[in-house]
Amino acid sequence: MYKNTNVFRRTLVLFILFISLPIQSEQIYFNKSKDGTDLNFHYQWTDSEDEISILDFTIPAKSLNTKNHKRFVADLAQQYVYIELHKEARNIDPREARIQIHKIGQDVQVQVKSRSSKLLTKWQQSMAISQEKAFDQYLEDNYYSRFHSYLGQEAVKPDHIRYINENKLALMPIAQAIYKMVPENSEPRVYINLLLSWVQSIPYDELQDRMTSNGAGYLPPLSVIANNIGDCDSKSVLMASLIRALLPNVEMVMVYLPNHALLGVKLPLSPSEKTYEIDGVGYTLMEPTGPAKIPLSNISNTSRSNILSRMYSYEKVI
Repeated sequence: MYKNTNVFRRTLVLFILFISLPIQSEQIYFNKSKDGTDLNFHYQWTDSEDEISILDFTIPAKSLNTKNHKRFVADLAQQYVYIELHKEARNIDPREARIQIHKIGQDVQVQVKSRSSKLLTKWQQSMAISQEKAFDQYLEDNYYSRFHSYLGQEAVKPDHIRYINENKLALMPIAQAIYKMVPENSEPRVYINLLLSWVQSIPYDELQDRMTSNGAGYLPPLSVIANNIGDCDSKSVLMASLIRALLPNVEMVMVYLPNHALLGVKLPLSPSEKTYEIDGVGYTLMEPTGPAKIPLSNISNTSRSNILSRMYSYEKVI
């Protein structure tokens, strides 16, 4: 009797653990084939209602040859800044100030000398501004942007907002194919929910630390489609791009948690959905990452805890 009771208890615990786990999104089938200058894609997956969905679309093969970022190398960035500062220094009258620029390791240091304290301050400020502008220009030229964690730490990451805006037209065939699957006259959240279940079903690749990865591992939207894989940031950017394709005016926000990402969208209020206030705006949040089938307005316990503890930073999709 004692042994049977223990077996029953272990079975009950395992059963409770099983039913408490989120239902995993499943990609049943994926196929990519080339037809002349086009690529044909075919997907089958199960959504949050355990219904099988089928998606077919075609995109031009040349659209995959768009410019993307390369791995960020701090030394190359500072070399660019070093060269640009020398150009700026040549424009300064040596009678007003003398400029010395040194590259020490991965840092560029600027020393300004002048007999006038007023001119010294002027050119110190001018060179500091030029240094920041040069670094920002390097980031822009290479599809990067500055990133600040919720702790205020500064790093560099791929320019997600730029990728969203530059890929929405290329992704229009996918957005339209998914929209055709939605019943007529449906509200936007129906389209978003179906889109969300598809993005969740795309196989997941582990997100590398944004503070140290230098962009390694991030895939732009079309690369996620072509490779049928993506990390948190990659899949959230894909999701935002596809929403923006059909809903150009909807407000969105990329939410960065520790080693995770969410997407928020401002929709008409629904009594059944919870919203979270970010910068004074109520957003309906979603988990594009998968593989858990979590419908719109629901997020994982860990994500909820991070949001409520304000352990996040964000970028508005403009």
